[in-house]
Amino acid sequence: MTPAPNSLYRLTLSVLVLLVPFRQLPAQSDNHNYDDVDPWAGVTPEETGPDSAAVASLLKSLAASDPLVCQFVVSNLGNNWHRHDAGYQPGNLKAEEAHEAARQVLSRPVADPAALMHLGQALGDANACVRRAAASMLGDSERDESVRILREALRRNDPRAREAAALGLADAEDAAVFHDLTRALRDRDPAVVRMAAYALGELEDARAVKPLGELLGAAEWETRATAATALGEIEDIRITGRLSRLVSDPDARVRIAAVHALGEIEDHRATAALTDGLRDKAVPVRRAAAEALGEVENPKAAGPLAEAIGDADVVVRRLAAQSLGELDNLVRAPNPLLAALGAADPELRVIAAQSLGEIGDSTAVPALSEAYAGGDARFRYSVVKALAEIEDRRGDAVLALAARDKDSAVRETASEALEDRREDDDDD
Repeated sequence: MTPAPNSLYRLTLSVLVLLVPFRQLPAQSDNHNYDDVDPWAGVTPEETGPDSAAVASLLKSLAASDPLVCQFVVSNLGNNWHRHDAGYQPGNLKAEEAHEAARQVLSRPVADPAALMHLGQALGDANACVRRAAASMLGDSERDESVRILREALRRNDPRAREAAALGLADAEDAAVFHDLTRALRDRDPAVVRMAAYALGELEDARAVKPLGELLGAAEWETRATAATALGEIEDIRITGRLSRLVSDPDARVRIAAVHALGEIEDHRATAALTDGLRDKAVPVRRAAAEALGEVENPKAAGPLAEAIGDADVVVRRLAAQSLGELDNLVRAPNPLLAALGAADPELRVIAAQSLGEIGDSTAVPALSEAYAGGDARFRYSVVKALAEIEDRRGDAVLALAARDKDSAVRETASEALEDRREDDDDD
């Protein structure tokens, strides 16, 4: 993994903190736009992170707080998106200014060496939330010293410190720690192993495929699920076979993780396993499989997905209909998808119309034309969009009718489609 994502994150953070409206930079775009300049390019806002006293005070407060409140606080560390650079920030309640200023400081990356050392000591704290706070602040510090502290903590005798250190390294996303994390996969404490696996997934380094793959046979379901999730982050097709076998794991949570990972990898060879997932007894597995098959985009999944439109679960039905529209080069729209235009579920009707438009099968035009008459505005809009995308002239009559629809979005879409067709006729 290259450090580019971290650099991009820092640049984006700088822009957001200074309240400059975000726009895509030229380097991120497929097309060169030499007129697009960024006045803030390469500029880092002048701001100071917390010192050791502020860090110590925060950790002490977290330790004394309700565990749930502590979790909320820690999950928001670093979210300093709305600060005005001019110094005055509206929207604060009376007498909040002092606390708001302190919050902003604590949300910035820690640079003070004494503060970093204090966070390093807190990695072994008895309070799990305090350990998470220390790991998060070290991981987000963007200082070489913080990574060194985390790497050293990964070798401590205290398993709690090792687990927290791995979490901090996951936040740091520094490719240099790859070997430290792979060694941690052999830790005697399963919690440390799982956190190291998670961190390797965050690195997205293909070298981790083999050691993570070995964890797919671990005795603890949590380890198998974490390894599967991490492998999904890496998106390497070499692990498709082993993840596919995990779709039949005894634990439903592992099956869900494996299905999600296969969806991320997008390898056609996973289609059979994901199809099996569509028939799983656990509803969350079926939902995950219906969605993953759309990500894999293998047209061989059309039959099973069409069958899943009749699933007992409403979300499975919707996801199956949606995934049918995402399959590669699907020539013929399955009959259950056509029938879904008349389903009782309004969401399924809209999704069916959208997928039919994406498939582009002209045989769907009569069904879409008939469905237009009885739908609400949102459904009529979806039907018109589908007819416009299919470009079969048998849909012109409905488009002409829709150009006079009482809903403005329907009218505009139909009128644009008719105009496009007139221009095509003129070109011919």
